[in-house]
Amino acid sequence: MTLDDLPLEHSSHPTPGPTVPPPSSSPVRWIVLGAAALIVGAVLTLWWLSRAQPGTANPAATPPTEGAVVSNRPKSQNIDLPSLDDSDGFLRALVSALSQHPALAKLLATPGLIRGATLATVQIGDGKTPASPFAVLRPATHVTISGNTASGKLDPSTYSRWNGDADALVSIRPKDLAQLYVNVKPLFDQAYRDLGHPNPDFDEAIVKAIDTLAETPQVDQPPVLILKQPGFYEHEDQTLRALLPVQKQFLLMGPDNRRRILAWLKELATQLDLKLG
Repeated sequence: MTLDDLPLEHSSHPTPGPTVPPPSSSPVRWIVLGAAALIVGAVLTLWWLSRAQPGTANPAATPPTEGAVVSNRPKSQNIDLPSLDDSDGFLRALVSALSQHPALAKLLATPGLIRGATLATVQIGDGKTPASPFAVLRPATHVTISGNTASGKLDPSTYSRWNGDADALVSIRPKDLAQLYVNVKPLFDQAYRDLGHPNPDFDEAIVKAIDTLAETPQVDQPPVLILKQPGFYEHEDQTLRALLPVQKQFLLMGPDNRRRILAWLKELATQLDLKLG
């Protein structure tokens, strides 16, 4: 590894009615008795019918329907895509419309943009430093330490070497990049397949890369580095020494740049409805 490779009931009683004297034996009495019999018969008939007919059942309570899940992922727009090998100019124009940051323009000037971005994403997910695809983003200055030349704390000023690259990334709105990505995703899937993935879905490579970077421990104090050989430093802390190369490199970007980049990457994953680890 080179120097720069370190990388949530009311009841009522009925009121008695007035006492009615028994009627005298007359036709009226028989009429009254007949009418009473009819009334009683009618009441009994209604009572029987009411028993015989099934009661109207109250409808069962319907459980509340959960609200429809709204997807953040934009729909692919109907555009004609060039071939993968002829996609540089096409992609360059799309990305340039999202940001004019100088560091981004430098990266866009390199050939094989989609293949390079695909390779870099896969390498990050595998824990490797994407030195070759992102060579133009490498800082011009080198790591410096305080103390003697053999070992010492990383000089915090070293972190600023990566400010421009972090600025370039966050200069693009994740929502805009998500739309661009779904539009050109078939090209990324093709490049991903060309790297040896027979059933390619480049989403999985993005998730793996973000998860790998997110697993980098938070180190807010400059780590102590030990010179192993000319141009090559290693961490004194055994835990940091055991990290993947890309995580060591991520540490060299400094805590502020790491937080900015991770927040941006997680927002991009949200816009694409990607489930992170």
